[in-house]
Amino acid sequence: MTVALEFINNYITHIFLSLLEPRCWCHIQIPITPSGRSSSSTMLVGSSLGAVLVGGIVCAFLSGIVTMQVFLYYRLYPKDHNKFKTMVAIIWTIDLIHTIMASVSNWTYLISHYGDESMPDYVTWTIAVTVALTAFITWFVHCFFAWRIFTLSHSNYAIVVPIVVLALFRLAAALVSTSKMIQLQSFSRFVHGFGWVFTMGLSTAAAVDILIVVAMCWYLNRSRTGFTEMNTVIDSITLYTIENGLLTCVTTVVSLICWISMPHNLIFLGLHFAISKLYANAFLATLNARVVLRGRSQGSSADGDYPLPVLLSDRFGLASSRGGQSSQNEPEPATRKIQINVEKVIQHDVVEGGCQ
Repeated sequence: MTVALEFINNYITHIFLSLLEPRCWCHIQIPITPSGRSSSSTMLVGSSLGAVLVGGIVCAFLSGIVTMQVFLYYRLYPKDHNKFKTMVAIIWTIDLIHTIMASVSNWTYLISHYGDESMPDYVTWTIAVTVALTAFITWFVHCFFAWRIFTLSHSNYAIVVPIVVLALFRLAAALVSTSKMIQLQSFSRFVHGFGWVFTMGLSTAAAVDILIVVAMCWYLNRSRTGFTEMNTVIDSITLYTIENGLLTCVTTVVSLICWISMPHNLIFLGLHFAISKLYANAFLATLNARVVLRGRSQGSSADGDYPLPVLLSDRFGLASSRGGQSSQNEPEPATRKIQINVEKVIQHDVVEGGCQ
């Protein structure tokens, strides 16, 4: 019995002393999950591949909304100007390719290389291409809103040229980022060598969004008239501008913050997937809102006022065309005759004594 107790005591002492050796610390500090994978590795996979998966799902959902708006546009405006139809088709095509690339990236990360712990740092060429496609959609939409500001401001190059130049700079930064991602094939190497290029691209996109919102609101406010109906339309356009601009700007800024503060995971990429979809939806929502705004401008108010015979023109950057084409579903402005009756009243002062 004494021998057994001595053996147990020596065994426990041996284990305790072995735990104090530095070579065993690594086994104590990093717990092992039931799957046999370290918790730090699991956390990295969750914050990287999990973010890409969620971003891909949101990307597909927003792409469906883009497709719905495209079909709505071609249904509401069959006679719209060809430049708008072409632009819608281009943005829709790029958006579909972007969704396909995001889906292929998820397949590569989660299916083809399942269990490969080196994948969170690996940049697939499809991921790199999504960065360029997002930049192209952003550039198209920025140029569209720059054109609207150009028409609103009566050809004010001082505000339009900086917007276009910054939009081109953002596109160039994204193309450089795409090229380097394909070349390096590693997020850590890209962050170390060319992360500042990606940072400049996202920062420029947010700056352009702010410039567009401020300029649009400024010139729309200057276009206000004394007519209640027209002011209502201008207020609606201003509200659309603020909502669309803030949505894209906030998403870009949040993605930028995640990129700067957490460059070693892919949370920023999950948000970046959604940016192109938000820009495409903002562009299509602006085009599809024209029929609603024109209906408001031509509808009579509740107190019996005559409707304002106005068709939103290019001065507001919302016209269907310059050549006089109109949508099949958009009624032509009706001309109403307003009869004004003038009643003349003559007053005489009567002086005492009966004399005037």
